Amino acid sequence: MLFYLRERMLMYKIIYGLFYCGIISVANYSFADNLVFYNWDDYISQTVIDQFESETGHTVEVLVFDRDNERDELIASQATSGIDLVLMNSISAKLFGKNNYLVPITEAFQNSLDHLDSKWRGSCGQYAMPYLWGTLGIVYRKDKVIPPPTSWTSLITPIRAHQKHINMQLDLFDTLVPALKILGLSINTENIDDLKAAYKLLVAQKEQVLSYEYVVSYNARAKNKDRIYLALAYSGDQLTLENDKSKPQWDFVVPKEGTAIWIDCIGILSSSTKKKVATAFINFINRPKIAALNAQELWVATPNISALQYVSDEFLDDSRVFPSAEMSKKSGLYQVLTNESIRLRNRIVYQLEHK
Repeated sequence: MLFYLRERMLMYKIIYGLFYCGIISVANYSFADNLVFYNWDDYISQTVIDQFESETGHTVEVLVFDRDNERDELIASQATSGIDLVLMNSISAKLFGKNNYLVPITEAFQNSLDHLDSKWRGSCGQYAMPYLWGTLGIVYRKDKVIPPPTSWTSLITPIRAHQKHINMQLDLFDTLVPALKILGLSINTENIDDLKAAYKLLVAQKEQVLSYEYVVSYNARAKNKDRIYLALAYSGDQLTLENDKSKPQWDFVVPKEGTAIWIDCIGILSSSTKKKVATAFINFINRPKIAALNAQELWVATPNISALQYVSDEFLDDSRVFPSAEMSKKSGLYQVLTNESIRLRNRIVYQLEHK
């Protein structure tokens, strides 16, 4: 497993280079009473942070990444001085945990564990706590995409009016999902012919793609953000996009072919000097009312089953948040893959970015 991790990190380094900007930034967050949370942008309620700070007297700073590989490269480089908490996907949580980068989940977290739905308790391994879960799908402009998209083909083989208005993102798991589902294949396939077939579709799509930057990051920085009509994204992203000053009418859909169901995890870095405060923070955000507040403000599903009694019926009934049983059957969770499969998927992503 250590070899797996080293192989994965080495490939990331070859593809993207060392995330030195993040390393430099970390030095600014080394205050004794300041808890630093390495997270996606806009992925925790500010109200929740404010309540924690008011109750405990500790402050919380959010250090932002916009690609999984940026986060993983920084953690693997062990240049994490000053960072206490990190948001990870389930696969990274298990790998980093087994290689001693994270603090084990002990009895100090028992109350939080008791609130989790049983189907999610083991999803982050023994070194991280489930945080939020959701689906991969398509965000789209309701004023530009009429009728709404129903299939991954809307993204992979767009109609003429949507060509050059497509946004993808580069990830060894997420990027391949639309093509694999169109082909009727498992999102976790390790078959070389399957992956080659998916790559062929993605190469054909490439000339219709405006950007491969994560749509939320692109929308926050790009001058021509109004040119994006459809994008590969996560459930909840439509709300973040809607909060942008330009306020286009965004929505989110899970295509009929099915998709990937993801679970995000929060862990404490072994290098943290504020483990006690970090533990208190995780337990705080897992209080049912706090978990409900966080989930509903972000409009993303919580694995905290005790929290569901405190959310609105509108939230519970939203199929963009909680996919139907039928859609869940067509979808699947990501799995840990072999080194060979990881290398092949990395080559695919590299070729899409540089070819």
